[in-house]
Formats: sequence, structure tokens, C-alpha cells
Amino acid sequence: MSFNLDGKKHTLRLLHHNVAIVSAGMDTEAVGATVTWFMQSSFDPPLICMAVKADSRLYEAIKSTENLIISLVAKGDTDLAGAFFKPAGWQEDSFGGFKAEPHVLGGAIIKTSPAWLACSVQEILEGGDHHIVISEVVDSGIHDEKEAAMCLSETGWHYGG
Repeated sequence: MSFNLDGKKHTLRLLHHNVAIVSAGMDTEAVGATVTWFMQSSFDPPLICMAVKADSRLYEAIKSTENLIISLVAKGDTDLAGAFFKPAGWQEDSFGGFKAEPHVLGGAIIKTSPAWLACSVQEILEGGDHHIVISEVVDSGIHDEKEAAMCLSETGWHYGG
């Protein structure tokens, strides 16, 4: 049996993923990055699974604080999503150049986000170049109930394959 690498790449890129700014860490140690590999994995308790690049500052902050904030990116807001392709942090009342507020668990709630989740890490599965972070939703908020969240497949960007 031969492995069709082009088929694998194409098919994996067809999987739908939302785009979010995930942040972790307290005060000046807080860092945020664009994350696209996540999903809900349980209703009770409400669990989120995400893959985070293992050699990233975000991964280190998540691992050390065991908390994270997910600020969904609004559909079409490529400025926000693109700003966090490289890790960013606090500058006065902005996080990565966007108005934000800190959460008691650390990280940042981006104010232009349609909705956000605060999560407590339950388990980290280490393997591959991205590690799987399983976390429980412990707080949430809505900024704009009518705003749709960005999906990676709508952007023309590719992360996967």
C-alpha cells in the first residue's frame, strides 16, 4: 500500500476549524497566538481539545499556568487573526495591538471577539510537533451574539496537511 501524500494534504485541509486567539499567562508574561486546531469534545463537563505547537511560547504559558482564554475571531476579521501569527502580549490596555481585558485566570479577552471561553487545563497529551491540550470551560462571555466566527477554510490560508 502506498501513501498518497497529496491526497492526505488535500483531505486534511478540508477539515473545518474555527480561528481563535488563544492566550495564557499572567500580566507581562501573558502571550497570545492564532490557533485553528480545536473543537468541543464533551458536553458534561464542557471540554475543549486543541493542538498547540509544542515549541511555542503559548504552549509554555499554557503548560505553566494550566489555564487559557479562547477569543474567537469574527468572520472576515483577518487583521486580528493575522496579528497573532507571531506571538503577542500586553501593551497597556491592548493585547497584540487590540483592545482587551485580562481574565482572572490570565491571558486576554479580545474585545472585538464575538465570544470567548476561559478554560482550565485538565490534561496535555504530548506527541508530534503539536501537543493536545484538553481543557474544561469554566467561564465564558458574548460580545456580539449575531457575529459569526471565522472558519479557517473561508480565509484562503492553509494550516494543516
